[in-house]
Amino acid sequence: MRNAHIPPDSAEGAYTVKSLVKALNILEVLAEGEESAYTLTQLARRLHLHISTVHRLLVNLVRHGLVEEAPDSRGYQLSFKVLRMGLRVLDRLDFRRVAQPFLRDLNQQTQETVRLAILQDARAICIEKFGSAQPVGLDERFSGAMPLHCTGVGKTLLAYQRGDLLNQVARTLGFPRFTPNTITSLASLRKELERIREQGYALDQGEAVEDLRCVAGPVFDHTGRVLAAFSVAGPATRITPLRLPEISRLVHATSQQISFRLGYRGTGVRG
Repeated sequence: MRNAHIPPDSAEGAYTVKSLVKALNILEVLAEGEESAYTLTQLARRLHLHISTVHRLLVNLVRHGLVEEAPDSRGYQLSFKVLRMGLRVLDRLDFRRVAQPFLRDLNQQTQETVRLAILQDARAICIEKFGSAQPVGLDERFSGAMPLHCTGVGKTLLAYQRGDLLNQVARTLGFPRFTPNTITSLASLRKELERIREQGYALDQGEAVEDLRCVAGPVFDHTGRVLAAFSVAGPATRITPLRLPEISRLVHATSQQISFRLGYRGTGVRG
């Protein structure tokens, strides 16, 4: 069978791979550039292309609804069709699948147990776990459903919800004490949740299980909504005060990596 002949880029009406790459580069500039719109001249300079080439590609991008002229007619910008396409991709993302390789790396880096949890019925429900090979394991009394007020993942999930959930938990479940370190007052818990939002991660210093420490971080979607929380947990004999800063740094970095992969680009988070 003969190979299909690809017409040269200069042939009128030809759509070669090179032309496709150039068109995609235009879309990237319009999407990632600092300006809200770009003129033909600006695009040609940035991409090192002839103005006539850029114009030909833009005509086709406009024809297919991917690019439109800016309202002030000072250049070109991406259309809402591109936004709709992007949102469909984001909506199809399985955040658990996206998070797994990052959480596995975190597990290997820390050599401690890593859990992923979601909010359900005012509890943090574990949906993924990467265990530790260390000889001393975890107390598993809260391995499935975990309280919100005294666990790392629970406090993280609670920190990024609307205030009415916190009030609902206070009214219906209360804040039972499990150890001497458990936060049991609404005022103290509010301060703790504010601290979590400011620093981007939560600490559990033996609040649910004595002699257990963990550092937890949030997972955000493209809208800034918290989807889940994850934690690094281990005995206080291993997660010592000297190790906490390094583990906190790793958790915060992992939170940013997963959330970025899910389309989150903000610095603030919506409840």
